[in-house]
Amino acid sequence: MRETFHAMLVLVAVLFFGAAEFCSGRNTGLSCIEGEREALLKFKLCFNDLSDMFSSWKGNDCCEWRGVGCDKSSGHVVSLQLKGSISDGSRLHLIDGVEEVVSVLLKLRCLEYLDLSGNNLNSSVIPPFFGLMKQLSYLNLSSVNFKGRIPSELGNLTRLRVLDLSDKFYRRLKVDDVQWISHLSSLQQLDMSGVNLNHASSNLFQVLGRLPSLTWLSLISCSLKNCHLPSRNHPLNFTLLGNIQHLDLSRNFFQGPIPTFLQNMTSLISLYLFHNELSGSIPDSIGQLSQLESIDLSRNQLSESIPDSIKQLSKLESIDLSSNQLSGSIPESIKQLSKLESIDLSSNQLSGSIPDSIGQLSQLESIDLSNNQLSGSIPNRIKQLSKLKSIDLASNQLSGSILDSIVQLAKLESIDLSRNQLSESIPDSIKQLSKLESIDLSNNQLSGSIPDSIGQLSQLESIDLSNNQLSGSIPNSIKQLSKLKSIDLASNQLSGSILDSIVQLAKLEVLFLSGNPLNRSIPDSIGQLSKLKCLYLSGNQFSGSIPDSIRQLSELRKLSLESNQLSGSIPDSIMQLSKLMSLDLSSNQLSGSIPYSIAKLSKLKWLDLSKNQLSGSIPDSIGQLSKLKEILLSSNQLSGGIPYSIRQLSMLRIIYLASNQLRGSIPDSIGQLAKLKSIDLSDNQLEIGFPKWLLLQNTTTMVDLSNASISGPLPENIGHMMPMLRELYLKNNLMNGSIPKSLCNSKFLGALDLSNNMFSGSIPNCWRKNQSFNFIDLSSNNLSGLFPSTMGLLSYLFVLHLNNNSLNGELHMALKSFTSLMVLDLGENKFSGNLTSIVGGEISNHSLKILRLRKNLFSSYIPLELCFFSRLQILDLADNNLTGRIPPCFGKFPIMVNATQLMKRITDDYWNWAHLKEVVKGRYLEYTRKTLGLESSIDLSSNNLIGSIPEELIFLKDLHILNLSWNHLSGKIPKKIGQMENLESLDFSQNGLSGTIPNSMSSLTKLSHLNLSYNNLSGPIPTGHQLQTLEDPTIYAGNPQLCGAPLLKKCSNDVLPPPTDNFKDNDEGAITRMWFYIVVMLGFATGFWGVVGTLIFVKTWRYAYFQWVDDVQHWILVVITLKVARFKKMFNGNPNDQ
Repeated sequence: MRETFHAMLVLVAVLFFGAAEFCSGRNTGLSCIEGEREALLKFKLCFNDLSDMFSSWKGNDCCEWRGVGCDKSSGHVVSLQLKGSISDGSRLHLIDGVEEVVSVLLKLRCLEYLDLSGNNLNSSVIPPFFGLMKQLSYLNLSSVNFKGRIPSELGNLTRLRVLDLSDKFYRRLKVDDVQWISHLSSLQQLDMSGVNLNHASSNLFQVLGRLPSLTWLSLISCSLKNCHLPSRNHPLNFTLLGNIQHLDLSRNFFQGPIPTFLQNMTSLISLYLFHNELSGSIPDSIGQLSQLESIDLSRNQLSESIPDSIKQLSKLESIDLSSNQLSGSIPESIKQLSKLESIDLSSNQLSGSIPDSIGQLSQLESIDLSNNQLSGSIPNRIKQLSKLKSIDLASNQLSGSILDSIVQLAKLESIDLSRNQLSESIPDSIKQLSKLESIDLSNNQLSGSIPDSIGQLSQLESIDLSNNQLSGSIPNSIKQLSKLKSIDLASNQLSGSILDSIVQLAKLEVLFLSGNPLNRSIPDSIGQLSKLKCLYLSGNQFSGSIPDSIRQLSELRKLSLESNQLSGSIPDSIMQLSKLMSLDLSSNQLSGSIPYSIAKLSKLKWLDLSKNQLSGSIPDSIGQLSKLKEILLSSNQLSGGIPYSIRQLSMLRIIYLASNQLRGSIPDSIGQLAKLKSIDLSDNQLEIGFPKWLLLQNTTTMVDLSNASISGPLPENIGHMMPMLRELYLKNNLMNGSIPKSLCNSKFLGALDLSNNMFSGSIPNCWRKNQSFNFIDLSSNNLSGLFPSTMGLLSYLFVLHLNNNSLNGELHMALKSFTSLMVLDLGENKFSGNLTSIVGGEISNHSLKILRLRKNLFSSYIPLELCFFSRLQILDLADNNLTGRIPPCFGKFPIMVNATQLMKRITDDYWNWAHLKEVVKGRYLEYTRKTLGLESSIDLSSNNLIGSIPEELIFLKDLHILNLSWNHLSGKIPKKIGQMENLESLDFSQNGLSGTIPNSMSSLTKLSHLNLSYNNLSGPIPTGHQLQTLEDPTIYAGNPQLCGAPLLKKCSNDVLPPPTDNFKDNDEGAITRMWFYIVVMLGFATGFWGVVGTLIFVKTWRYAYFQWVDDVQHWILVVITLKVARFKKMFNGNPNDQ
């Protein structure tokens, strides 16, 4: 075999010997050489021609055939141009091996130009025989589906001027040794883009430097790295530096600064280094490339400012620095680039204003400054850019109006000013942009109406004015935009009906009118939009039924009518939309059943009929929607069972059937849906055990079976069988047994809700560090035992509900590692011990918003560390055995002090999981995420607290609920309690408070619940607008010295005695002063010995007094210690804040 191959090579070499003389001879006969004609016909038979590329290859004169070029004097075939196209499929497909093709081509001994690019050569290896076609000066084999190593025999083609082996589509070619390239001494253009050069030697550029005529080099996506670049050990030949005019090294893996050798390539006309990993600044030496006309450094990591030396590139026509990290302002010197036609600085961090000097770029046709931090107004001098066709300033901070200067750009075809802060109205002069094809002014602050003059933009194909404050009706002139294909007016304040003008837009494909107060009904004339592909009318006030004419929208792919007031049944006309892929009719008032004919929507992928009044059963025909990915039927009145046919929906990823009246079992066949990710069957009446088929769903991420009458235990192996589970909701069911330990092995589980069931036993103590848990709710079960110490390892936990169980013991240090905890609810358990075990450590200061320890057995005093919980808004320590005084620093909780902090409470994503039961007005109230974020309260009731109510509490102006009842508090009600202006509920009952009720209490205008009963209060009850509405006498019961409404006891009109007259003479004054001093001395002696003597002779009183002194001393010591620690933290810095 090998001998045959070598013999063939020798034969071919002999045939080509003297080919130059052979090709120069004259053809005295026909124009086409018969032998070459036969070779071409054999070449034709090697391919399957589906695009009729060979349709003209008939007759005797092959020189007339398409793609064939002959020498006029000799008649020999010198050119074969059979370029295919991957994009439109017009390409040749090789039938057998490529060797036959090459053997035929070798018979075309005078062939100089060969282009087979874009055809399909069937994953063949490049035959070495190509190296024998020594007459070739042009060879293009790009994207022909070759694979493997490029043969070194191509180095024999010494006459080649152009070699294109690029493989941008397939990328299966590679080169291990590049030495053969150095033999192509005549090569001027080389394109090896997409060829893997990763394993080529590090002297790649040294080899290329031996090509004296090379002017054009493209090595895009060649897996090149820094090791392939010239270095001190591998210096670059100056010949290459001087001659290269086009260099493209894009889409490689170059890192670090822009290579320094580029500054010596002074002949460069175009330089492309986009999509690498280059970093650092753009060097000033870039200005030395004086011949540069085009430069693209986009999609790198270049930083710092744009160098001023860029002004030296006087021939520059195009510059692209987009998608980097460039900062600073756009240099004023940019005005010197007088030949610039295109500039793209988008997606950087450029700031400052757009320089006025940009108006001097008179040749500019395209400008893109989007996705930066540019501010100020659009410069007026932009009107000087008379050749400008495209302007994109989107996603900046530009303000002001859309200046008339823009509308003077007569050649403008595209405008994008979206996502800025532009205000005022759209100018009527916009009609001057007669060539405009696309305009995007979305996400600004534009107001006023859409001008009628917009109808004069006759070339307009796309308009986006969404997310502004535009009002009025849609102008009738819009019907004149006969070329309009897309219109987006969503999220404005447009009113009225859909005018007949819109339905006259015959070419319209996309219509967005969502989020407006458009009312009335959807007109029947909507059916006239026969080319419409996307129709979005959601979030309006459309009423009435869905028009039957919608069946005429035969091209419709997406239909969204959600969040309107549509009524009636789902029309069968929708089922005629055979190309429909997405149907959203949610949040309306649709009634009736789901049509059985829904099976006709065979291409449907997304179906949302949730939040309607649909009834009846889910039709079996829904199983015929084989491409369905999401089905949302929640919040309806659907009944019956879940159809078995649903198992046929093999593409299904999401199924939401929550809040219906479904009964019976869940078909086990659903377990066959291998792609199912999210399941919500909550709030139904399924009355089954935990579905075993769920354990087969090893890719499912969310399961919600809450309030679905699920009973029985939770499978012990659930954590192993469902490893991808992220959310599991089983609340409000009848489940029992223990909590599976396998949940501790759930790597991705972030939300677990088993509340309101009958789970028993202890909480597993197997939690691991770095688990993903954000929310755990095990409340209202029969759990017992100690708090699991390993649960403190869950450093990402935000919400923890363990309330209403029978958990016991001391918490010790278990809670101190909860660095992110926002809600901690341990109420209604039997926990005991000291509260300092909870509030110490890293849990304090940072994140906790709700601390609920109600109805436990905690004792000792209230720790002062609580005062440093800067985000605390609900504190419930009621029904414990706490003693001591209320810390005065409770009056400094920031959230409760400053009403401006109110909305900051509800910005956290995980707040949605929080819920709480609080005692308000004497009864339990349930707070959910909708109301909990707006509440603030302190409940210290039913403890053994003593002392007076701290005056500092009056600073809690944003506190809504304060309950200090059932303690042993004494002293007076704070005189300025009226400053607590947001109080809605106040309970001081069952204490020993004395004195009068402060008049300032009448200033509590929001107070709706008040209880001061069973104290020692006296005097008149204050009057005021709000207090007069609280007419229940029990509010003040048990205070016999109180008088006034609403009590029956009236206050007396006694007048205080008048002050006594002055003594008439000095003698009377002297006697008075003598008796005064005597009385003072007797009082002092009596008081001193009354106290000291009692302490000396009464043992129990003495012990109590010194115990009190010790308590005061201890309190002072704690306060001083906390102050010192706080000052140290202020000066040393908090490491957690870094």
